Amino acid sequence: MTRPMFTIAIPSKDRSARLADSIRSVLQQTYTDLEVIVCDNSGESGVAATSAVVRSFDDPRLQYVRTNGNLPMPDNWERALRDARGEYVGVLTDRSVLRRDALELVSAEIERTGAQVVCWFPDQYGRDPAGSIYRQRSCSLKRVQFESADLLNYFLHGHPKYCGKLLPKLMTAVCRRDVIDKARAAYGRICPPVCPDYTSGFLMLAFSQSVLLIDDSLFVSCGMGNGSSFRRKGPLAKRFMADLGLTWRQIVDRMPTEACFTHALVMNDFSRIREALPDQFGRFEFDRGQYYLGCLYDYIKAARGGVDGTEDLDVLMDGLSREPVAIQDVVRSKRLYLSSVLQLPNSPQATGPADAKEEPDPVDDSAMPRFTTVFEALTWVEQHPRAPMAGGKILTMPMLDALDAW
Repeated sequence: MTRPMFTIAIPSKDRSARLADSIRSVLQQTYTDLEVIVCDNSGESGVAATSAVVRSFDDPRLQYVRTNGNLPMPDNWERALRDARGEYVGVLTDRSVLRRDALELVSAEIERTGAQVVCWFPDQYGRDPAGSIYRQRSCSLKRVQFESADLLNYFLHGHPKYCGKLLPKLMTAVCRRDVIDKARAAYGRICPPVCPDYTSGFLMLAFSQSVLLIDDSLFVSCGMGNGSSFRRKGPLAKRFMADLGLTWRQIVDRMPTEACFTHALVMNDFSRIREALPDQFGRFEFDRGQYYLGCLYDYIKAARGGVDGTEDLDVLMDGLSREPVAIQDVVRSKRLYLSSVLQLPNSPQATGPADAKEEPDPVDDSAMPRFTTVFEALTWVEQHPRAPMAGGKILTMPMLDALDAW
């Protein structure tokens, strides 16, 4: 049987309504040499609805896989990818949709460059209370090739606002199957716990030479996901933890403190993989100063959303006080540190002279376009192509020193 060019795997759990949009967005791609694998990890009450959604699409490119309904998210991702036949493989979450021309653009770049990994960025839809606002990302529309080792180093040492966004992830990328095969041969899987989006990124970088970034939004993330829920320790995060069978402390067991911030979570995942694959990761050193600053950035983001993270902040600051003086000086010299420790826990405003704008002011929602469905939004995008933005800070890979100028 001839391999399709692309496999797009959609791991799903109890989101039948959103799943229909995800499937539709792949099957309606302008590039047609593809397959879609829906891996249904729904509970018993959700199986009928999910399978009905899949059956409603009469397309031989669509496959349905049913799990036992109890897989942790990383295992569901892994199962979704197990039967992938495509030359390039990616993941689309069941609350995301691809732009209609996404795979056509990616295919053209693969043909032009032979890239092993191609990645891109998202727009956002429906994160407001009414679920109707479409947020367009500012993009340069450039194509930029990065050395894989440089992206790993940047993740570990770079500006905490940007370092994770430049990391390719299977949910924002496609990866050539030989890279995935090498990662599985070495580690046993491509999507290990705890955060399969980040861990897949680490492994893709370890077993590829370079990554092609399309600085454009080729998919839309709809609603709130696990990352936002983690910052709030909301229901999604609690279900995720229960499925993994881990405590909050266990997911940061390799970190300098037990403070549970998203940055600590993904750094812990990196440390676990680094221990298992010293030949591939041994030369990439953990940066303790960046760890503390990344956690402080997460604290501020959560506080701006009304989340009281002072308990974790206290744990983090207690750990910092025991670090060597050189590390304490690096962290305490940044205005991000002052903004964090002086910020009221439930207020978006810092108190005192440290009112540094470590994060841009919230965008005025009244200026954002609103749509009844995400497909209405995508039609609008097609009719109003975005103008390329000059520069693009993320492409310059700003380092920790840029914190004071942020």
